[in-house]
Amino acid sequence: MQKHIRMTALAALLLLPLTLPAAEGTKKKAAFAAADTDGDGKVSQSEYIAAMKGKLDESAAKTRFAELDKDKNGSLSPEEFSTSTGQKKGGKKKDPTSQ
Repeated sequence: MQKHIRMTALAALLLLPLTLPAAEGTKKKAAFAAADTDGDGKVSQSEYIAAMKGKLDESAAKTRFAELDKDKNGSLSPEEFSTSTGQKKGGKKKDPTSQ
């Protein structure tokens, strides 16, 4: 019985790293969907400013939107929006005060 419990616990521990990225991806998708209030599959500057209310003032949100809009088409794709989470390569959080 104890061997069965240990094996189950070990299996759960080994699977945990696989579930964490999936949960993070789900959070990013939910954040994008919440920001995309008109449901057109992209986030406009006004939608981004509204989504950042309480996190960034309007001027800072406009600046950040311009930085994120890599193709300069006036809207953020899901990929462009996902970089707004403050993640750098390597999984370290970016300092929100640095530009």
